[in-house]
Amino acid sequence: MAFYIVLEREIEGLDMEIDGKALSRANDSLEELARNLGVRPLLEFFSLSPESSRDFMEGEGIDANEFELPPLQQFSAEEGLRTIRALMGYDGDGREQVLKDLQQCEVVLTAAQQNSIGWHLEIDI
Repeated sequence: MAFYIVLEREIEGLDMEIDGKALSRANDSLEELARNLGVRPLLEFFSLSPESSRDFMEGEGIDANEFELPPLQQFSAEEGLRTIRALMGYDGDGREQVLKDLQQCEVVLTAAQQNSIGWHLEIDI
């Protein structure tokens, strides 16, 4: 699994490449750290469009028509940056790669902030 950022719209020239696997592996520790620091945990920024949710559910053999699927949520870059920057103090397993992922997230969210663009987190399974 890997976590990655999806922006409301593309920013020309911005490298969106985030490995995200280390964030996924360290999620439990990062969630605890976020709560201790009083910021939103990463997974609270997760959202999917109803279409993506429907596609996923149908791929798993679930009839998506039986559910009212929530709308896609977008978050402010400022909120995300607060969390990402607070998590830079992470010192657990895989620290080096987690920090690299966080730094990549910070670059993307800083660009989003400068361009007033919302975002959400998705998970690649």
